[in-house]
Amino acid sequence: MDFRFAWAAATAAAMLSVAAANNPYGSCAHVTRGEPAARTCAMMRQAGMGWVRSDFDWRSIEKKKGEWDFTNFDKIVAECEAEGVQLLPILGYSVPWAHPAHMHLDAWEEYVRKVVTRYGKRLPVLEVWNEENIPGFWKDPNPTNYLAVLRRTYETAKKIEPTVRIAFGGTAGVPFTFIEEVYKLGGAKWFDVMNIHPYSHPRRPEGAMDVQIEKLRLLMAQYGDAQKPIWITEVGWPTHSVRISEGGLLLAGLKAARPDMKTWRMLYVPAQTDEEGDADENVRRQLLDFLPKGSRVEVCRSIDLAKRLAKGDVDGVVYPFSENYAADSVDAVYAFVKAGGVLVDFGGMPMWNAYRADADGVMQRDKKAETWKDRRRLRIAETAWWVDKRYPESMPVRPTAAAKGVKIPPKGFDGQRFLTSRLLQKGDAFIPLLSAPTNGIEAVAAAVYKFNSDMKGAIVASGLFGRGSHGTSSEERQAKMTARALGIAFAEGIENFFWYEFRQPDHDPYDPESYFGMVHDNFAPKPAYGAYMTFVDARPVGSVQKATTWRSADGTVYFPQWTRPDKRKAGMIWTPTAAHERKLTFSSPNVTFLDVSGARVRPARAGNVVTLTLSGSPIYFFGGELKELP
Repeated sequence: MDFRFAWAAATAAAMLSVAAANNPYGSCAHVTRGEPAARTCAMMRQAGMGWVRSDFDWRSIEKKKGEWDFTNFDKIVAECEAEGVQLLPILGYSVPWAHPAHMHLDAWEEYVRKVVTRYGKRLPVLEVWNEENIPGFWKDPNPTNYLAVLRRTYETAKKIEPTVRIAFGGTAGVPFTFIEEVYKLGGAKWFDVMNIHPYSHPRRPEGAMDVQIEKLRLLMAQYGDAQKPIWITEVGWPTHSVRISEGGLLLAGLKAARPDMKTWRMLYVPAQTDEEGDADENVRRQLLDFLPKGSRVEVCRSIDLAKRLAKGDVDGVVYPFSENYAADSVDAVYAFVKAGGVLVDFGGMPMWNAYRADADGVMQRDKKAETWKDRRRLRIAETAWWVDKRYPESMPVRPTAAAKGVKIPPKGFDGQRFLTSRLLQKGDAFIPLLSAPTNGIEAVAAAVYKFNSDMKGAIVASGLFGRGSHGTSSEERQAKMTARALGIAFAEGIENFFWYEFRQPDHDPYDPESYFGMVHDNFAPKPAYGAYMTFVDARPVGSVQKATTWRSADGTVYFPQWTRPDKRKAGMIWTPTAAHERKLTFSSPNVTFLDVSGARVRPARAGNVVTLTLSGSPIYFFGGELKELP
């Protein structure tokens, strides 16, 4: 390292020391993989963020064994510093001549040594790997093997620069078993920051993020690690478009089931709770897009299905275009199909993951459900390669005569889950829609079960996996989730928060990974960007969270509060349930209010009492404390 580089490095580190120590706001961005660092960091800084998280790929630094090249990373680190944004590097991943890393620790150590020696205090926190608890990032995840890499990183980095903090690789979700195994192995001494990715999309963060953080703190306390900071280095809600898998195929199935039908009256029964209704409304609209003109589609909750079907004006019930279904709707669906109605179940193995409404009407996964009993009751017989070795894991299938005219997608139809007729009774018919011969059998990936025995209706089923008919948010809902996730995180004492991700690629409108961002590929801001900026404006760097109750006992109102650096009392309030009006008492009659976009809200007030309409879109307040909720 020459004198000029060393001087520049020291100066830059000094300039960023305040940001690194105090600014808790950040986002993930692929600035080390081609995304323009200067422009990205400038927009981040404009929103009040102080951190950018990006991969520090080993293979990009040591492209050939023993040949080290930091040219690109020197440029990126300098560009981030010039914009006043601290880079959080993710150290990883294996290189071809040292794979897997835990079995080549000396080579890994040399990589860590090179990075820490070159950048020192300029990179004050080093994150060791990303989502090491799932196969997508670590083949055969194993706490022992991960700890070997984590420990060697800690020991190496601390010898070179004792002030550097070593962060646990941000975990996919909050894997308590994986984390506890690391603790049991004595892992607490080999990292300084716990990182997690508590995603809950498309579901809300309430009852998920907060509960997981609290459970994690209890686990850390159990191993004497309660005071260690927790960072959220990824969380987000995607805004991709949704598309029902092969609408033409479904229409062909409906024609085979009921050739006499000119229009359809349908009920869509979601399996997961969608508080704002965005995903459910998207499915409803898409069903209308390909159903015959004049058809009707309603969204109906599982707990209301029996009552709604009793009106007698429904032709078909549609389950989610995924492997999820509302198990508490099966009684009503069975009676409906038995009497002549049609059930649609498209999107992978039919009726595979059961959900039920809890006492509050919120759908919860029932992992103990014997879902096979529900399928048998409806005479759906499923199979796959792990059940019957005659079936391959994947194979191309083609439309049958019953699906003649169905448009074949560019990559064809890929069958991975299959259907059979083995449960049908005399008089019932099995009508394949997609099939192909294999190993002496006809592998059917989509079919119509047409009943003419004690049951008189039909089931249109497909084992093809859907492309995101659920799991998305509108851009407006993403903005609300941004504010709510930030509010919960800091109420729970999270030290740093990173949104995933900053700039989205906009490549595939149906791919969630292309639409997590808060700005588009051309850097045009989405509402989430403004929502993040509004939160930082409301809770500036240096704010102190109020150590008090911040949600109602029944979970219907969330109201984190804090003191700003200017000593003004502030906070936010929202409800994850249905919108409703509340009379709220504040410590001052001079409280002002803003919505998530930063626009002024002017509620009715009488002295210190304010009447606010609470909804899923948080409202910020300034100039007074919220007193106890009525």
